[in-house]
Amino acid sequence: MHEFDKKGEWYGTDDLWVAKPRLLDHTDEREERYRTKYASITLDAQGRATDQKGAPHVDVERLNRSGSAHGSTGGFATADGDRRWWPTAINFPEPGCWQVTETLGSTEVRFTVHVAAR
Repeated sequence: MHEFDKKGEWYGTDDLWVAKPRLLDHTDEREERYRTKYASITLDAQGRATDQKGAPHVDVERLNRSGSAHGSTGGFATADGDRRWWPTAINFPEPGCWQVTETLGSTEVRFTVHVAAR
């Protein structure tokens, strides 16, 4: 278990870990109707959070028909003394089943998000 994952809310492998996305906000923006935010962590060889490898890349593809969504990472953030992460956001244009793939070098973490209509 990594120090940042005391509650078992993170998953990943090697040098890339993501927090489970929890909150989907409904927005009035035509291009970005649904949004989720979560944290991504990149680790060094000793298992400590680092920005030395750069931000992970986020790809989002629709699974239940063709389409993609916009995913991005913000600047490397620090809070609560030593907690460090990449703020990550995905803007979904519409409800559906979406596969999120984050990559950092050769490391890849995938998960699926179901966005329900409101």
